[in-house]
Amino acid sequence: MRFRFQDRFSPLPCRHPSGSLAAAGLVALIAAVSLQVPAPAQLPTQRLEQLAEEAMRASGTFQTPSDAALESAASGLRQALVPLDALLARSKSGAAWRTYLDWPKLQEQASTGLAADPAVLRKLEEQLSATETGLDMPEFVRVRKAVTRYAEVADAARGNGANRASQRLGAVASALLSAAASGSAENLAPVQPLLDRLTEAGQAGGLVAAVRGAAARPNLVIDVHESLLARAVNRPVDRSEPVDEVVLGTRVRGQGHTTGNVRLDFVPSPDRAAFDLVLDATNVANTGGSQGPVSFRSRGVTNLDARRRFFLDEYSATASPVQASADTNSTVTGLTVNRRFGQRMIRKIANRKIAETRPQAEAIAEGRARDRLRRQFAEQTEPALAQFREQFQTRVRQPLEAQGLYPEMLHMNTTDTHLAITARKATAGQLAAASFPPSAAAGNLITARIHESAINNVLEEKLGGRRLTQEDVDRMAREQNAKMPESLGSEAEQKPWAITFAKHRPVSVAVADGRVKVLVRGDKFVSGDRSFPGMDIWATYAVGRTSQGLCLVREGDVQIYPPGFKPGGREKLSMAETSLRRILQKRFDKLCKDVIDIPDLPLQGDLAAAGPLPMQQLDARKDGWVVAGWTSRDSGRLISSGVVPAAGETIIREEIVPTTIVPAEVLSAVPADVHGLAVMR
Repeated sequence: MRFRFQDRFSPLPCRHPSGSLAAAGLVALIAAVSLQVPAPAQLPTQRLEQLAEEAMRASGTFQTPSDAALESAASGLRQALVPLDALLARSKSGAAWRTYLDWPKLQEQASTGLAADPAVLRKLEEQLSATETGLDMPEFVRVRKAVTRYAEVADAARGNGANRASQRLGAVASALLSAAASGSAENLAPVQPLLDRLTEAGQAGGLVAAVRGAAARPNLVIDVHESLLARAVNRPVDRSEPVDEVVLGTRVRGQGHTTGNVRLDFVPSPDRAAFDLVLDATNVANTGGSQGPVSFRSRGVTNLDARRRFFLDEYSATASPVQASADTNSTVTGLTVNRRFGQRMIRKIANRKIAETRPQAEAIAEGRARDRLRRQFAEQTEPALAQFREQFQTRVRQPLEAQGLYPEMLHMNTTDTHLAITARKATAGQLAAASFPPSAAAGNLITARIHESAINNVLEEKLGGRRLTQEDVDRMAREQNAKMPESLGSEAEQKPWAITFAKHRPVSVAVADGRVKVLVRGDKFVSGDRSFPGMDIWATYAVGRTSQGLCLVREGDVQIYPPGFKPGGREKLSMAETSLRRILQKRFDKLCKDVIDIPDLPLQGDLAAAGPLPMQQLDARKDGWVVAGWTSRDSGRLISSGVVPAAGETIIREEIVPTTIVPAEVLSAVPADVHGLAVMR
């Protein structure tokens, strides 16, 4: 029996965030980096073996749930039924769905924990777990999860809970021992749903926490070298400006010339990312002035230094006040006395006064230069800070949160040479990495290290139990202005298709030594007017290299079999399964190409000139880690020099360079009383 809502609900929410990480320029790279961990990348064999022993011992610790636990589960079901009831009330198909779900029995079970009947709840769980279109809606999913939890508690309290718990603990122990022996993260895949069921039944809480803790390490890590990000910031400064200043009552005019550079400087910081924007410059000013009969020319040299420290954590970007300094030295290059008489005495007095007032004049000049530099650098870097903060929120955090993709743990740090973030993508019921990330190859500008659990956890959240149709794929292609593979598109000769994904590990990646296996688990397939049962579809790729660079090479044909089917055994496929296999083989042979070339990594925004970056490292390890490293043709020069001026638009715009600095030549100003002394003579 099939039901379909006549009023169409929201389609599968699988679109990518509107502002991708790659499109966010500098912020993009910051949002995908991680702490380097020197530990070897391998599963903690001894710890897994210990946990397996604890799982076997826990088989004798079964505890019957209390009436309070039953009432809590019933209350959870009552709460979940409220939005579903509202949904069915406004749907034309609501009455049919209430009949299908046996709504009176559902309400009866939810009324009180005393009404809990394991058999009835298991039947309701089976109905809610079917592949009928519409059961992937959030309102149904919440009820299904509440019924499952209630059924587990009821079964433990009034059914065969002790036997179930013992079997599950044995399966947990077996998976842990298998992972410890093989070193393969894929062997831990059965553990997560077993832990979920034990938790729902209120059993072996200590063991569950210990196993989850052993597989709770970060599973997304990327490093970015300082020299790459410096390309968006570092640039030379070369600017001239007129000088018109008054110091100690004397006005001086002339021309000042400032040269130097603005650069990015990473600051070691273990608890958040920290980096300085630094201005190192020298102002040389040639000026002249007069006081009474005395005229002079001078040359002043002021060394300027300004820096502002920026901080980035998982919440926002901030900055400290500007630190600025100025150091001035001046020299009188010419002195003229415009008097016929007493020139020698006036010159002598003027030189003496200049020498006496030089320290005071230099201090005044340095103070003005420092204050102006501090104010200008703060004013001119504030827009950069605001833009940086806004981009991090709108292009990284908010889109990922809206899609449910923001990591549950995010930590940023910097060293002298690397900007880093450690991330873990795993909900409370999911496992992350059990091993530390492996090391990266030397010379990488960007190193991305991702554990298979990060990919699998995200795909399970987004696709678990969902129904994806050809219409959904076509719509996503239009929204993203992308061309979908021919095997998924709406070609004229192809019949409309749909797939209902499995609830657990709907699409998963398994990483082995130099190989990546991609598995699609479908509970139901539709082609035209025909419906087919579930199938597992997988393809295995090996890391290879061509003259163009790294690639993935498919090993053998795409494999398509019913769940649990063992090829080569005595079991034979049914006619329906053979027919579906033929249909899927056509599509997935086109989708899973024989060779997948890995293109160079494009960079956007201020970093576009540094890209695209070719991939120089691609490692797939049996502990579940994939390591990808990108470099560039001039990466050796970039990393060794650390300062690479880049032309074009940068974070630091031309107008922010603080060149209107009090020039050093004002130090040669002649005090006002020199004129009076000359007249008296």
